[in-house]
Amino acid sequence: MLRAEVEKLEHWCQQMEREAEDYELPEEILEKIRSAVGSTQLLLSQKVQQFFRLCQQSMDPTAFPVPTFQDLAGFWDLLQLSIEDVTLKFLELQQLKANSWKLLEPKEEKKVPPPIPKKPLRGRGVPVKERSLDSVDRQRQEARKRLLAAKRAASFRHSSATESADSIEIYIPEAQTRL
Repeated sequence: MLRAEVEKLEHWCQQMEREAEDYELPEEILEKIRSAVGSTQLLLSQKVQQFFRLCQQSMDPTAFPVPTFQDLAGFWDLLQLSIEDVTLKFLELQQLKANSWKLLEPKEEKKVPPPIPKKPLRGRGVPVKERSLDSVDRQRQEARKRLLAAKRAASFRHSSATESADSIEIYIPEAQTRL
């Protein structure tokens, strides 16, 4: 499954690099292409390789420390979020290509003032900032939120594991210490 993702991302990188060479594209578009390709290459050369090494270590009985399946699952979740993030960048580039490499103009919507609520909203409403984002930006923001949540969960699991190892106490009865 990971190999298929890697091949897909490598193909997208090659395709976008060819597009950048073959067409006279505006600098803003070239920056988006460089960003997507650079992020993908960084992901493939570092995080994916690290995940492969962790998988190999988990199967090697002589490896120390041996990653647990929970470690691998947590790292996989983080990797999936990173893959989703670069996929969104490439989807945005595909939309630009379909639009003849012209930047998509933000759709101007008639701003109707929201009705005044009779009771104050308590965390139910969508912030104005999020409502004004287009779908690509909203997807990217949601992916970032998921990545942050996964990182926090992994950090919590890691810190709770180290705390439990650090908080081991050995009780020696007083009678045994007077030998």
